[in-house]
Amino acid sequence: MRIDMRKSKPVGRVGRSGCATAVLGACLLAACQSDVALEVVDDAVLHTPLQAVNYTRLTTHEELVNFVYRLGAYSAQVQAGSLGRSVEGRDIPYLKISRDVFGADRETRSMVLIFAEQHGTEPSGREAVLELALALARGEHDDWLQHMDLLLVPQVNPDGGSRHERQNAADIDLNRSHLILDAPEVIALRELFHRWEPEVAVDVHEYYPWTDSWLERGWLRRWDVQFGLPTNLNVDPAIRSLAEEEFLPGAISAMQARGYTAHNYIVGTPEGVRYSTTDINDGRQSLAILQTLALIYEGRREQTPAGRIDHRTAAQRTGLEFLLAFTAEHGERIRAVVREARRRVIDGETQTLHLLMGRAPGDGPLEMQVDRVVERDGGWEIAEVVTATIEAYRPRVTSELAVSLPEAYLVPATHQGIIELMQQHRVEMLTLSGGEPFTVEQLAIEGFNQHELEEPMMIANVVASMAEYVASEGDVLIPTAQLRGLMVATALEPASMHGLVHYAQFESLAQAGPYPVLRVLPVAAALITASGRGAAFHSRQAPAVVFHTDTQQQQGHGGSDAGDDRDRPADHCVVAEHEVRDQCSGGRPEADAGKIHTEQVTG
Repeated sequence: MRIDMRKSKPVGRVGRSGCATAVLGACLLAACQSDVALEVVDDAVLHTPLQAVNYTRLTTHEELVNFVYRLGAYSAQVQAGSLGRSVEGRDIPYLKISRDVFGADRETRSMVLIFAEQHGTEPSGREAVLELALALARGEHDDWLQHMDLLLVPQVNPDGGSRHERQNAADIDLNRSHLILDAPEVIALRELFHRWEPEVAVDVHEYYPWTDSWLERGWLRRWDVQFGLPTNLNVDPAIRSLAEEEFLPGAISAMQARGYTAHNYIVGTPEGVRYSTTDINDGRQSLAILQTLALIYEGRREQTPAGRIDHRTAAQRTGLEFLLAFTAEHGERIRAVVREARRRVIDGETQTLHLLMGRAPGDGPLEMQVDRVVERDGGWEIAEVVTATIEAYRPRVTSELAVSLPEAYLVPATHQGIIELMQQHRVEMLTLSGGEPFTVEQLAIEGFNQHELEEPMMIANVVASMAEYVASEGDVLIPTAQLRGLMVATALEPASMHGLVHYAQFESLAQAGPYPVLRVLPVAAALITASGRGAAFHSRQAPAVVFHTDTQQQQGHGGSDAGDDRDRPADHCVVAEHEVRDQCSGGRPEADAGKIHTEQVTG
């Protein structure tokens, strides 16, 4: 292999179409939604588009759309639909796969969401999802479907995929949009999640193995797939334990048994590595904080988009097949763990919010196999596999600052941007008539200090004082005892490392002085301060209870970092968990906003 550095059992044929099978595109899309039956030629779905060209080029968006709707017409177990449209108007198709009525049996079947190609430069996930969908449509894994229903989104970013560009057509990184919701593709994807609230989710990406810092050591990371786990400490410990202690070792073993290399997802340079971000603005952590067994897969990219695409696709498909096998085997326990975690949040039993999370060393250096490369004729060639020792290895996620959750947050009517964003996240809230009295904690920002967390970050120094507040008409009360309560609190707390204060469109929140969002408390807050971070958040008034705890530690795995080196927007709808959700309509927050602090370029 050379690295060019100069460019540094088929099921019954059930149709939903009124068009001839040769008619493609818009006609096929519309026909799939009709009730007119059509006999679909088996040959149309014998192969995915990539298989049909013998892996010589990638699947185009038109081919993907046609194939997805053909599968929906071919199999009684498959329903094809559309999440909506991209910035440039491209369709974002998806599949619902079930042996019976989709979503009807949530007691004995898990719901699994798989979505791919948020980044248009990472196509192997798209191709693997299409191959998996074909196998399921042909009845090859009916045993799994006894235990689960599936939602498959092969390509979240069709504009980026068509250009082979990371961002969407509005230059937004979709995997940095899940809190801020500044991209229509992400809004559409999250509507799908809100409608079904799956217990299991996986976001499929690719990582770039030959960054300069690794090549300077003569190394390439060689894993076919890296598995990233939920690492944010606000995710229930039982979910994190299930992912780390059971899913991960099983996934790595399954990959190795099929001849592929796999590892826990690391980011960084040979001078220092860690497991990736805890940021709820990416696909994996944003779903995990809603108490979901949410994962990220990072396949190994090549220099050219279609380079070794057969191998890359097969590796990703193997990883996805293990996830389904794991869910089928452990479905009852997965559902129990996820639903108990969600119940605790909804019932208000979860009372601690981790605001700052750092990284700490493990028991020793990380030893990992890498490809040793040598320079030859302006490029690099793989010479052998060697063991690399990384001394600066920080695998543990630590709690640097935590605070007790208030009963609710009160957002003044003057901050419509926050209110609209919460509506888009399907947050339960109450609009006040005005005149309602509250005892609150008034927060104030007294400047910013730099902290070394996942990276150097500017964190607000916050003080709190008790106050009485009389609501104005249109103020919004957001209780924390709801499924999205921890997400809301992470976003609204000014000292949060993942809060709205770090985003340009909410820069008014990051100003010295009184913070507009109020913490609603029946008594003074109990602040939980981990060792060494007491100055970041304190009260001018003595709190009811103050806890000084040892630093809480949790093995950190996973990643929304891919490059490592550095159905429509809607108004507020509240529907009971697991119900099918009606479409709503509404506005979306301002686009093209990014975090104030510098982030790594990730996957």
